[in-house]
Amino acid sequence: MPKLKTNSSVKKRFSMTATGKIKTGSSGHNHFLRKKTKRANVKGRKVSYMNDNHTDQIKLMAPYGLKK
Repeated sequence: MPKLKTNSSVKKRFSMTATGKIKTGSSGHNHFLRKKTKRANVKGRKVSYMNDNHTDQIKLMAPYGLKK
């Protein structure tokens, strides 16, 4: 049985917690920061967790898990 490859975009964008939740960064926080309010910039720093509906799809793309 051949080894399965982990999707490159998944391993760059997500990480997995010890309980199995998938952690990701908030979107929209790379550029045009001056046009956003200070509150939006502060909230963009927070880490968010994937919804359970999408967790199964991401776990399929990373068959051996993701680094912490």
